[in-house]
Order: sequence, then C-alpha cells, then structure tokens
Amino acid sequence: MAGYSILIPEFLLVVGALLALFAELLPGGDRGAAWLGAILTLAAALVAVLPATANAQPFGGLIVLDGPARFARVVVLLLGAAWMLWTAGRGEGRVREAVSLAMFSLVGCMLMAEARELITLLVSVELATIPAYVLIGYRRGDTKSLEAAIKYFLMSILTTLVMLYGFSFVYGLSGSTRYDSIDLTRAGALGVVAVMLALVGMFAKLTAAPFHYWAPDAYAGSSPWTVAFVSTVPKVAGAVAMVRFVSAVSASAATTGIVLAVVAGVSMLLGNLAALTQTDMRRLMAYSGVAHSGYLLIGVAALSRLGFVAAVAYSMAYAFPSMAIMLIAAEEGPQLSDFNGLAQRRPATAWGLVLLLLSLVGVPPMIGFFGKLNLLLAGQRAGLITLVVIAVVMSVVSAGYYMRIVRAMFFAEAPSSARGQKPSFVAAFAFAMCVAITLVAGLAAGSVYGSIGAFLH
Repeated sequence: MAGYSILIPEFLLVVGALLALFAELLPGGDRGAAWLGAILTLAAALVAVLPATANAQPFGGLIVLDGPARFARVVVLLLGAAWMLWTAGRGEGRVREAVSLAMFSLVGCMLMAEARELITLLVSVELATIPAYVLIGYRRGDTKSLEAAIKYFLMSILTTLVMLYGFSFVYGLSGSTRYDSIDLTRAGALGVVAVMLALVGMFAKLTAAPFHYWAPDAYAGSSPWTVAFVSTVPKVAGAVAMVRFVSAVSASAATTGIVLAVVAGVSMLLGNLAALTQTDMRRLMAYSGVAHSGYLLIGVAALSRLGFVAAVAYSMAYAFPSMAIMLIAAEEGPQLSDFNGLAQRRPATAWGLVLLLLSLVGVPPMIGFFGKLNLLLAGQRAGLITLVVIAVVMSVVSAGYYMRIVRAMFFAEAPSSARGQKPSFVAAFAFAMCVAITLVAGLAAGSVYGSIGAFLH
C-alpha cells in the first residue's frame, strides 16, 4: 500500500483528467474543467512536497522519489497549475480536452523524472509526449496547426524509435534494464553505439541541436497558448531523465561526455545565432529553447554531481520565464511587433516580462543567473573551458534578441489596431505566479539547490 500511496499526486491528476472530459456536468463548463484541473494540480503539488514521501522506492525500485524526482514533480505541477489557471481565465471555446491532455502529460512527466529503469522511462516518455501531439494541433480548423502537429509527431516517433533501438542494445549488452545494473564496460564500441542511439531520443525531447529542427516550424504553426505548455513542462522532466541515464552509463561509456559537450556547444551557437533574426515570438522562443538546452547540457557533460544538480535546477530557470512569455504572446499576438507599446497598455506586465527576460539572459538576482553560474562552475571544474567560453559569449549574444522584446514594449509605438485582449485577473495571476517564482527562486537559490538533495551515484 505504501507503494501506491506515494502516487497520490499522479492519482489526483488522472482523476482530474477524466473529470475534465465531462465539463458539461461541471459549473462553468469548459472553464470549470480548467479550474478543476488547476485546483487538483495545486493539491498534487502540495502532496508532492510532503516529507513522508521522500526517498521512497516503490514497485521494486522501478521508480524513486529522491531529491531530483521531488524537485521535478513540484516544478512540473506548478507549471501545469499556472497554465491551467491562465486557461481558466482566458481560455476561449472548448478547452476541456486540452486540460485533460495536459494533466495526462503531467503524469507522464512526473513518472519520467522518477523512472530508474529503461522500460518505465520509455512508457512515461510516451505518456508525456503523445498528449503534446494533440495540443500542438489542437485548433483543428487551422491547417498550419495540423501541419505543425504532423511534423512534431513524425519527428518524435522517429527519434523515439532510435532511442528504443539504443535501449535494446543496452539491455542486450548488460542483461538488465535497471539503471543500477547496467554495465557496458566490456561492450566496447557497441556499448558506445547503444548509448549514442539512446541519447538521440533524449536530445530530440530537449530540442538540442542537431535534433531541434522540428521545433521552430512546429511551434510557429501552433497557438502560443499550447506552445507555452509543450515547450516547457516536458523539458523539466526530460532534464532529470537524461541526467539519470547519463549518470548510469557514463562510467562504462567514456565517449558520452565528449558527445554531450559537442551537442551542448552546437546548441548554444545555433540556438542563439538563429534567434537573433526571428520576428515571430514562437520561433524566437523555440531557438531560445535550443540555446538553453545547450547551457543545460554543460552540466550533464561535466559528468559530476555538481553538474547534474546544476542541469536539473537550470531546467526550472528556463521553464517558468518561457511559459510566462508565451502566455503573454497568446494574449497580445505571436509576432514581435504585437508587443509594441505594451508598456503603455499594460505596464505591470511589461515590467514583469523584463524580469523574466533578465533571468533568461542570466542577470542577478534571478534564478537564471545562479543556474548559469553553477553550470559554468561545473564545466570549469570538468575542464570544459571551451564550452564555458561559448556559454558566456552566447549569453551576451542572447541579450541582443531578448532586448528586442524590451525595445518593442517600451520604445516602439503601439499600432492603432493592437490586438491585445482585455487582461483577466486570473490570467494575470498565472503570469504573476511565474514571475514571482523566477524572482523568489533566485533569492532563495541555496534552498533550491539544497532541495535537490543527495543526488545520483
């Protein structure tokens, strides 16, 4: 029974996902479903932080609730709650299925972060990803949205198959799918191939270069509202999953660190340079996500405890600001020019966006600064000096395209046909929640890193 009790947060989400499908029976209809989802997600977050569930290893150790898993649980639940609150405040039309799909995806993300076995990891990855296919193409009347969903689906299926192929090699070579039993020390080149194939799927989930090319087109064809969820929540769980897998195989696959370092460098360079010329906020944030995956991979490539902790923590530093920015894009419009004059129309929102953008650049006291600082420290201690230099230079470059948003908000004149919708209190609260977490997490960075606790072997 103890094994089941620690899954109360997942159980709450599944109940909410099923109830949301019957929104016509709920007060408020579709918005009622979003409210119900937000309340149950917040309740799940409260349960997830209870000390009684710490360090449990139910089901024979197939999943574990250690520091990183609890951290990822709370972060994805808070992200999900913010997204559903915004949906309750601003969602128009039929959103019940979107709420239900998001809650199922949250369950998959939580299990992904908890998995300590390859089959459990694969199932949870698919549970987190399949609802995202539908969310990307949620507006069925929009052909661009459907095209984006097909691109996302095909790319995701392809990389998942490659990852599964790698998992089969790992099992064949080590005789086990459990992380604590994987041993590739005698596998030679075949062991390296197995790890590389497995990492391909994880790189694609994190939109790391060169497996990122589906993201800008898929996001640009979708609604910013759904991009806000799809581009952030799975990445937090994906970061934890990658760190667990790499920590399990790094000792027996010496080239893992080299491959991770190359992918990190390429992601930082390509993501930041490509974002400089974007005028569509969805494409800009897609390339920004590629760049931040590169920063995150510095910590993974360091193959050290400090690096692993820094990578997990940085996923939060990226996720909250990116979600908040896309939610505002959903209100104001997806083009950069739609942000023109936002400071005159909505000064509090504009200043909130400034804080979020400064965090993404890496300016103190935001969590983005401490996230990058720890990643760079891990890289320096691991001798990845070239990566550290690239990260510092590219952080300066990133200020170029983030400050274009600030310039549009404060110095560009709003067009007479500005399409911004009237702010909703609940949607504004969801945005403020993301800003507050970004700021408070920076001020309490020591506690954030401490909450991750004792990490992987």
